[in-house]
Amino acid sequence: MAPGADLRQGVADLSTLANADLAELWRTVTNADEARAALQDILPALCETYGSASATLAADWYDTLREDMNIDGRFSAITADLGDQGGDVLARWGIGPLFGPEPDWAAAMVLIEGGLQRRIANGARDTITGSSYADPKALGWQRVGVGACAKFCQMLIDRGAVYSEGTARFASHDHCHCHAIPAFGGRPLPVKPYTPSVHDSTPAQKAGTSTRKTNVPVSDVDRLASLRGRLRAAQAAPGNNTIDIANLKRLIAGLGG
Repeated sequence: MAPGADLRQGVADLSTLANADLAELWRTVTNADEARAALQDILPALCETYGSASATLAADWYDTLREDMNIDGRFSAITADLGDQGGDVLARWGIGPLFGPEPDWAAAMVLIEGGLQRRIANGARDTITGSSYADPKALGWQRVGVGACAKFCQMLIDRGAVYSEGTARFASHDHCHCHAIPAFGGRPLPVKPYTPSVHDSTPAQKAGTSTRKTNVPVSDVDRLASLRGRLRAAQAAPGNNTIDIANLKRLIAGLGG
């Protein structure tokens, strides 16, 4: 089983429940104005309810992991203080596709569900990262994913880096299923750096001339996530601006994304 698979599944289940609540809302609205009003009313509550549940789930998971690994010393995970998660902002942004000449309800649902999923998952991520900073026996946290990850996520996972307080925040995108997992001192790292097999390498890679970009600085990770979000929004917007989309794609490519 992949590290943190049980936690990741639990958070995914919370997102499924939140989407079921959203589905009930979608059935009650018939136009963009109704959708905006309903979403602005319910999304902040959904973010708080399921985000808090995600944080609590992660705290319990952290404490259980620590006990199962027989980590010395007493420490209890710290549930993240989520604050304002931007549910109102998500409501206004996600309904953009509904205000075009031909309202695209499917596109709006994808944007809203993706933004809600990220906010729910952040409850768990922030709890794990914050607890790993406060735990005297933890070195920090590592990023772990599952299945076919986004290119930028896979690049970070392949590094196998351990992040400590002040070195990085957990960057993510909508519909991202990556999670944080603590790394404890004196124990094997849960995520090892990726080393390509010589049997799987292309001739160029064997010669040391691979064109794969794996040197994106951690400081650019947040910018990559922001640019990707802007690109998705631009592509989903009615009458999207092809020049803006092309420029965003060039910026993302320039950062190795």
